[in-house]
Amino acid sequence: MPLIVGNTEDLHVRAVVSAMSLEPVIVDAATVLEEPVTITSGGIEIGRVKAVPGPGWLRRLAPDGWLENLDAPGVEGVVRAAAVSALAAIARDDRFKWLTILDHLGGAENKPYQYRLVAAAGVPVPEWIVTTDPDAVPDTGHWIAKALGPGSFIDGEGNGRIVPTRVVDVSDRDTVARVPFILQRMIHARAHARVVTVGDQAFSATLPATDLPLDWRMSPAGHFGFTPRPVPERIHLLAVAAATQARLGYSAQDWIEDTDGDWWFVDLNPAGQWLFLPNEVAAPVTEAIARHLDGRR
Repeated sequence: MPLIVGNTEDLHVRAVVSAMSLEPVIVDAATVLEEPVTITSGGIEIGRVKAVPGPGWLRRLAPDGWLENLDAPGVEGVVRAAAVSALAAIARDDRFKWLTILDHLGGAENKPYQYRLVAAAGVPVPEWIVTTDPDAVPDTGHWIAKALGPGSFIDGEGNGRIVPTRVVDVSDRDTVARVPFILQRMIHARAHARVVTVGDQAFSATLPATDLPLDWRMSPAGHFGFTPRPVPERIHLLAVAAATQARLGYSAQDWIEDTDGDWWFVDLNPAGQWLFLPNEVAAPVTEAIARHLDGRR
């Protein structure tokens, strides 16, 4: 029986379930507190349905915002922490054939670590540095700053905010004096690409960089401007090599084509989104994940 760690309200989970032939069991940390869940050495029951070992997919451990108060003092934080621990016991059950196992997914969230891994596979990665030492900041060239920690946060009014990629003034040596960021050599973009890998398959869509900010996520046009024009096949092969090196069965990768026509790996998200891409690209991704869960691949 396929097992999905995710939320039934997640549009990506819904899309995959709709494409499946089998009926999956779906659980996340919130489910642990809402339905009867039993974990023993003999197996797992969710909603009193026995989860027979089979294919699995780790989409999201909890709904958006659910983990924000995990470390807060009081009963609520303790209860949610216990639910996450119970879910981790499920997600680490190696009797299931996970598309990506939990520890590999968590490791790949760390960008310096993923850069080292993918570069070792021959993938072109822009020069980068993480430092809080002003004397270590490069003093020539054009550089950008990217979040090393979470790429988004909830502000004091409860609104979701993105930590944008921005140009950094390397002449201001104090720019890195307190909080560690990733400084990455700036690539002058002709086009952006989202390359999604599922197993040994790669799917891609591109976004012209004209009139977009440095961080295309900050523009509404960026989210709806991707076209089904794919990247070159050699980039598909490199993207699969990057995911394989990082031991990821699924990855959502961002690439940039520079003004000289060269392609660069920017970073990857081991559980990133794909439904914002054109249907010609998004539908095959959905189908590939569904085939894994159905045992059809």
